[in-house]
Amino acid sequence: MPIKVFETQDFEQRAPGTILQDFEALLGLMGDQGLPVTPAHLLALSCLETINRSLTHPLELRLKRAVQKSYPYINGLYLLLRASGLTLIDTQSRKPRLQLDPVVLASWSSLNGAERYFALLKAWWGRSREEILGERQTWGGDALTKIMGFIERFPQDGLLRFETPQAADRLRYYPGLYNLALMEGFGLLEIRAIPPAEGQGWRPEWIRMTDWGKALLGHYLHFVRQTLVSETDAVAPILGFEGFFEPLARFEQWSQIIRPAITGWHKELEIPESPFQPGPHQFKVSLGAGCWRRILIGGEDSLDELAITILSAFDFDADHLYRFSYRDRFGRTIEIDHSYLAGDSDNALVDETRIGDLPLSEGMRIDFLFDFGDQWEFGIVTERLNTEAAEEMPVVLETHGKAPAQYGH
Repeated sequence: MPIKVFETQDFEQRAPGTILQDFEALLGLMGDQGLPVTPAHLLALSCLETINRSLTHPLELRLKRAVQKSYPYINGLYLLLRASGLTLIDTQSRKPRLQLDPVVLASWSSLNGAERYFALLKAWWGRSREEILGERQTWGGDALTKIMGFIERFPQDGLLRFETPQAADRLRYYPGLYNLALMEGFGLLEIRAIPPAEGQGWRPEWIRMTDWGKALLGHYLHFVRQTLVSETDAVAPILGFEGFFEPLARFEQWSQIIRPAITGWHKELEIPESPFQPGPHQFKVSLGAGCWRRILIGGEDSLDELAITILSAFDFDADHLYRFSYRDRFGRTIEIDHSYLAGDSDNALVDETRIGDLPLSEGMRIDFLFDFGDQWEFGIVTERLNTEAAEEMPVVLETHGKAPAQYGH
């Protein structure tokens, strides 16, 4: 493999692509105040053009109403902001904002150019999911699976041309325009865009693989192929079946092989673990409009206990399966299942998960789906954490509105 290409790459003076400059520009725009986001936690329309103009290659879209995904480079940078762990959604304000986490930002500031480049690559290849961008998560939809499938389309000369706008439009779905923008940002591709037409947005005319892209993607592809051979024939550590389908595990294993060849890559971006929160938690649980219950429960109690308390508060029988779900700091959906699903689910189970284990903040939402047939959807808003305890917990503090009949009669 072309190890010499990696050994001679200078990330301080001339890093591949423009990703480090553009990412720093976005961090500078965020500052202490952060950026406004929509209820779906995507960037607000009001800040998109400001971000666009701060990038090394701003786009002219000629769209009447451009949203975040209309700007592939901004969409990709937002993905890195979330998947890197550098940002958090502030849910305590009246309107949510995307804020920098000062602890992770301090770690970022201590990294050199090589370490920053590969920290962002890890976020993209290891943690990113389509759902972070508000898209439906698909099987095999992790970034690197799409990228590897896409580069197999390249002819031997490394230049991929799109003869018609319709051919270029297919890139929206595979590998996704934001993935193409990130590939260019990381210096893996060179892209020439079709001159913008009214109402059409950004579309590539041709795409060329760079020497750096050939080396880095080729090295990774070689690593993946090695994981598929027998253990006796492999020259690299074997991931195992589960690790092969886990993007972060794949990246971690690959990085152990390539890291010695990258000058200056010693440290990782450090993301703190969420601390256990033992104190009482106050939740407002809603079921439809005008029907809610305010519940106080201890952090030591399990999610199973919270489920029973919720169902009792709404006069429901606890006779069906259920699931809790929430978005973690990276914007990924985390699901926690009924204990009866043990063995059939890869998710954590409610009887093994304490409420204080969840990375909750005031204003954060949890979804509670009860009865997979009738699909009762309860919305849970975290109102207060580590608040004053009651004599007995869990307890229903306040009741508002009549609950619907569980069985319709």
